Amino acid sequence: MTLPHRSAVVAGVSWAATFVIALALAPRLAADLAAPSPRLLVLAGTGALFIGLVAYLQREMGLALRAASFGEPCRLVTSGSFAVSRNPIYLAFLIPLAGFALWSPLAAGAGMALYLAAMTVLVVRPEERALAEAFGAEFEIWARRTPRWIGLPRRRWANVSRA
Repeated sequence: MTLPHRSAVVAGVSWAATFVIALALAPRLAADLAAPSPRLLVLAGTGALFIGLVAYLQREMGLALRAASFGEPCRLVTSGSFAVSRNPIYLAFLIPLAGFALWSPLAAGAGMALYLAAMTVLVVRPEERALAEAFGAEFEIWARRTPRWIGLPRRRWANVSRA
C-alpha cells in the first residue's frame, strides 16, 4: 500500500482542520449540516471549481486529470498559469478553504494560513529542490522571474523593500 502524495495529505488535513474550526466558531454551520441549507452549495461549488481548475492546470501541464506522475519531472512548465505562480495547482486549493468564510472568515483564514505554511515546508520546498537539481539554470531563471505563490516576482519585492 502506498501513501498518497504529501500535497493530498496536507490538503485533506487543512480542509478537515478548517471544517472543525468553522464548526467550533460558527454554530450555523452545524445547523446547516443538520437541516441541509442552500448555503452548503457554496462548499459544493468551491469544490467543483477547484476540481475544474485543477483539470485545466493539469491540461496546461500536458497531464490527464487522472495522471499520477509524481516521479521524476520530465519538463519544466513555465508558461500560462505557471508564468504567474510556480504553484497554481496548490493555490487552487485555497478556493474550497475560502468557502468556509460564509460561516467563519476566521476559520477560512486560519485554514488557508495553515495550508500555505504546511505546503511550503512539506511539499513546495522539497519539490523546488528537486526541480533545481533536474533543470538547473532553467529553474533558477524561472524561480527568479515567477513568485512561489502569487504576486510580484521576488526581484520586484527586493527593489520595493530597498526604496
